[in-house]
Amino acid sequence: MRDPFLVVVLIVAAALRLYGIDHGLPYVYNPDEVNIMARALSIARGLDPAYYLYPSLFFYFLFAIMGALFALGWAVGSYASAGAFQAQFFTDPTVFYLAGRLVGVMSALGTIVVTYLVVRKHFGQAAARASALLIAVAFVGVRDAHYLKHDVPSGLLFVLVIWASDRAFERCDRRSYLIAGVFIGVGFATHYYMIFLAPAFVMGHWAFRRFDDFRHVLLTGAVSAATFFVLSPFVVLHFPTALEHMRANRQVVVDRSFDSGTSLFPSLGLYLEFLWSQGIGVVFFALVLAGIAILAYRSPRQLTLWGTFPVLFFGFITYTFFAGRYLNPILPAMAAACGVAVSVIVTRFGSTVAAAVVAIACVQPVYSALQIDRLFAGHDTRTLAREWMVANAEAGDVVALQSYSVPLPQSATSFRDSLAARGATSELDRGGKYASLLAVAELEDTAFELVFLGRGDELNRIYMPYEELASGLEPLRARGARYVILRHAPRPPPAAVSALFERVRAEGQLVHTVSPFADGQSGTPYIDNEDWAATARLAHKGPLVEIWRIEP
Repeated sequence: MRDPFLVVVLIVAAALRLYGIDHGLPYVYNPDEVNIMARALSIARGLDPAYYLYPSLFFYFLFAIMGALFALGWAVGSYASAGAFQAQFFTDPTVFYLAGRLVGVMSALGTIVVTYLVVRKHFGQAAARASALLIAVAFVGVRDAHYLKHDVPSGLLFVLVIWASDRAFERCDRRSYLIAGVFIGVGFATHYYMIFLAPAFVMGHWAFRRFDDFRHVLLTGAVSAATFFVLSPFVVLHFPTALEHMRANRQVVVDRSFDSGTSLFPSLGLYLEFLWSQGIGVVFFALVLAGIAILAYRSPRQLTLWGTFPVLFFGFITYTFFAGRYLNPILPAMAAACGVAVSVIVTRFGSTVAAAVVAIACVQPVYSALQIDRLFAGHDTRTLAREWMVANAEAGDVVALQSYSVPLPQSATSFRDSLAARGATSELDRGGKYASLLAVAELEDTAFELVFLGRGDELNRIYMPYEELASGLEPLRARGARYVILRHAPRPPPAAVSALFERVRAEGQLVHTVSPFADGQSGTPYIDNEDWAATARLAHKGPLVEIWRIEP
């Protein structure tokens, strides 16, 4: 930390990630964030989250953060009891999600520091500075640090394993190999895709030590397995159930990747295009490729150390449904390769030329990062639609809408009727989630009777399958619906949804539109959990929202 350049880079990285960190709140539009927070808070009922799409460590870690948040609030008088803390989550969860999102920010800053230190040790200060700068400004890292997810912390764990592996191969003592095993176990207990750290470590030992002290590798494997079990025990104890969850996740994440019709690396083109068009930018991408070539020629051992996990991991994700956030765990490796290329430029052409190249490389990702920060700092279209409804519709109006659409306040009457219709009024006696949500509903001045289009399992919601509306909107009219809110996704919707949209247009009156685009422009919106670009044409994040009125 004695390098002033690193301090400046950390300040820039923090600023890019903290600006707009409260986007959407108190409403949360990324379903993954909602799911992760719900699983973390469920630890209050028992250590087994009963959910194995992810290992348990991240949930435990978040629960500990929420515990610390409660302890701090209790100490300063903000929460009189655990019940008051729980009620706050359902009334306004802003502080909960901010605390969770800050995990990504702090992980990113830690990734920059550790990458800088390891790269400087082997490739010099110029390489270390360039690698730190790439991580700081990379669009994919900036964007995803604004969300409560596993991917950015996984990048920190990857580079910590690089640090521990490098230390183990250099010292070749049991203690160093034991430490490496712990970090590998922590990585795997954070996300299943970090399992590739294990074969990468074996390959690294082979590159540096061959068969010498191979017993240490076996020790590392045993320690990593034990660490995983300690930090995520129920995945092992309930392995048949965990395997079912993993298979279901495979159908969503892996099987959909073959929809393109390509059987060999079906998502490869999408990931490469994302990297150079958004993720890190064209010039940085070229520097990464140059750095890989240089390492292959000059230092195959270092290439094995830094590159084995990314190659295995990248090969795996090219068989998954494309999601740019999956690139975060290998961002430090790309940064290291970039740093190697920049150090060669310094040696051959001087610091001035290298600084100019890096400055040019920063233009594209910084522009993209500033655009996404601008959208994060503004209002989501669904929030604006909520404000319009509260200001213009009458309390008690019946409104039909889709899930993950406008977060309208639900009336207490609608809430109770929904529980009764689903035979779940006993949930109120348990004093948990639904009792807290009802307490919030009873405080709303302007609230609506809600009918959710499609299917779902929330007990406080009345659902109307699209199939019931196949012949017209009469089922909605029979429920007294006065408004239908349509959320338009860039992808063509399923046939049943598209048919409903057409019927609403034919039978309803459009009363308000909230567009994500500025000045009547068109294009692709920026939507949470998707990878469409944040461009200057966008005034808001979120989908196009239409509010239609239907007559009785």
